[in-house]
Amino acid sequence: MRGYSRGRLRLALTLLAALILGALPAGIASPAFAAATGSISGTVTVPAGVDATQITVFAGPEVGSYQTADVASDGTFTVSGLPVGNVWVRFSYRFGPSPVVDAYYSTSQDGSKTLVNVSAGGTTTGINQTLKPAAMVSGKISVPAGTPAFTGQVSLEAGPDYTKNAFVGSAWINAGNLGNFTIGGLEAGTYKLRFASFSDKWATMWHGGVAVAGASQSITVAAGEQLSGVQDSAVAAATISGSVAGAPAPGPTMSGPGMSITAIAQDGTVVASTVMETSQTTYTLKNLLPGTYKVQFNRTKGFISNYEAQLYKDLPESGGAGNATPVTVAAGQALNTVNATVRQGGTLTGKVLGPTGAPLSGVRVNVYTKDESLVTRFSFTAADGTFKVTGLTTGLYFVSAEPEGTAPIFSGNVLAEANARSVSSFVGQNTDLSTLSYATATQGTRGFDDVPLGSQFQNEILWLANKGISTGWEANGSRTYQPLTPVNRDAMAAFMYRLSGEPEFTPPAVSPFADLPTDAKFYKEITWLADKGISTGWEEADKSRTYRPLQPVNRDAMAAFMYRLAEQPEFAAPVPSPFIDVPVGAQFYKEITWLAAQGISTGWSESGGKSFKPLQPVNRDAMAAFMFRYNAKFGAV
Repeated sequence: MRGYSRGRLRLALTLLAALILGALPAGIASPAFAAATGSISGTVTVPAGVDATQITVFAGPEVGSYQTADVASDGTFTVSGLPVGNVWVRFSYRFGPSPVVDAYYSTSQDGSKTLVNVSAGGTTTGINQTLKPAAMVSGKISVPAGTPAFTGQVSLEAGPDYTKNAFVGSAWINAGNLGNFTIGGLEAGTYKLRFASFSDKWATMWHGGVAVAGASQSITVAAGEQLSGVQDSAVAAATISGSVAGAPAPGPTMSGPGMSITAIAQDGTVVASTVMETSQTTYTLKNLLPGTYKVQFNRTKGFISNYEAQLYKDLPESGGAGNATPVTVAAGQALNTVNATVRQGGTLTGKVLGPTGAPLSGVRVNVYTKDESLVTRFSFTAADGTFKVTGLTTGLYFVSAEPEGTAPIFSGNVLAEANARSVSSFVGQNTDLSTLSYATATQGTRGFDDVPLGSQFQNEILWLANKGISTGWEANGSRTYQPLTPVNRDAMAAFMYRLSGEPEFTPPAVSPFADLPTDAKFYKEITWLADKGISTGWEEADKSRTYRPLQPVNRDAMAAFMYRLAEQPEFAAPVPSPFIDVPVGAQFYKEITWLAAQGISTGWSESGGKSFKPLQPVNRDAMAAFMFRYNAKFGAV
């Protein structure tokens, strides 16, 4: 009866298939004929003593699924069912330790991957490959008598810095191995050996019982070499744990994901990590070697979190990892008091529009720093093109939106990353970036990375840069202005010389100032300033004159410099004083009130009137404002 039922079912399925195929419109292939396939065949040559039947051949297109085939005892193989077009081919030993080096099919001297063309219904022959004998590394990780055996994974990782998990081969160590291991399939080269413990009893470590690859002894093997006798001793694991307060209580109103916690070695390498889910209030970092670490919360790159990244003890990420409180643990110690109090991070919001002005949805938006001093956060745009990236510390960031198949667009609404403008974020606050629109974006012009959009005097500072009056500092791909740094007297001379159009001037062969050698920075500009009578310097007790190039310029002196730069125009100083902190008769009273009368300095509004703060050093951002307004009034540049 069962056979009869199965027969009727097969008949019904056959009829249904015929109906479906018959219903397909003309010109549309049925699924059975939608994708033509072909085959490849060849021979694998292995070193003497190697069983060729343990080789598997993988083949497939650059995008899409692959097919496999086993190699026969004589080395021949055929891989069928391959899509028409170019495919890669790889030969891999099935079980470890491998006596051969896995390889892609290659006809090049350097062994680079060669693609094979597959034709419909045909077989591409002659795909022959000779596999090289592999080097092997074997050894043992020992434990004290009477303690549990080390269990875990031992791996060899490639350089140059061995910190990016450039995995090249591994072996498993279980209780039955008694700590013995062999790793095969290795090319000639230099490697680092790492032991990852699966038990809380033992620490994860590098060869030699150290926490980071840089401190570990290298292992070098020649082609086909069998290196044995590598010895290591397991180290009792330390743990760091604690509680995290400040996040919403677990429950249906919980806002956002949990947080990542990492232990960082002295060289900045992550040696242990965990993710604390939203249902948890405690964490544990396991398998640590004895030593000193920095514990970080939410500083894992790409981790999505609503909370500000920080370091123990409650140090905001913006405080710098170098200032973190270190945590020291001994072998086998369980330290359970490394607690944290998190707080809601800042957010950046905005919108991304396409070339026609339509919103772009599903676009990844990254918030990052060029030097990676602050962790990168990201989100995706909604259907209306809006985005919200949160979990930010107080600081300056860049923003990039990266639509698939299109070049990215950056904060400042520019298409060139070098010209992107930084944006400010503040913990617990939202900053609206406004719109990034491909319809209105330009390549932009180079600004300063530490002068964010919307900052005080941003336009004046950019004007200063565009006029070549200030070039700022360039380092590691960043260009900075240091707007809140006081202006020194040597830099002030350079600013004024450039503001005046860099007039022809031959500096004197003998310096007019005792503290200014002829090869000093800005010597020409300073001596030009003195020649113009803009700065006379100081007469010292020994009757020598000094310029004091590295002394900050105060605001009263800056007023005098600008008055003299304008060639000391006729001006009657007002009575009474327009500033509550500049009495009539004060040093540079005429110059200060002249500066105010020209609108070059507006001072500060205080409860009792306006103040000038004459003895306060002039910061670089205010200097830009002074020069911009001076130029607007007198047209020096």
